[in-house]
Amino acid sequence: MFQYLRKDCENYYRHSDLSSIVLHGPVGEVECKLLITATSVKIGSGWKKFCALHDLNADNLEEIFFEVEFERPSRHVKVLYNLTFF
Repeated sequence: MFQYLRKDCENYYRHSDLSSIVLHGPVGEVECKLLITATSVKIGSGWKKFCALHDLNADNLEEIFFEVEFERPSRHVKVLYNLTFF
């Protein structure tokens, strides 16, 4: 199971030297591999674990936002979502 990133986030990581990121959610954090190809950037290994830890599934993935605090690419990504949707 992979999570494709939106274009703005995809461009942010495409031009970085990062091969993994750390997703920080309300329950905990999980390191995930970045899968960067010529046509896409996806969150790979670790994404399933993050989803299980935070009880996320295909029905509620549309309400997730990825936030970074720095202009330069950072390994640390806050994952935000509104619990009232779940």
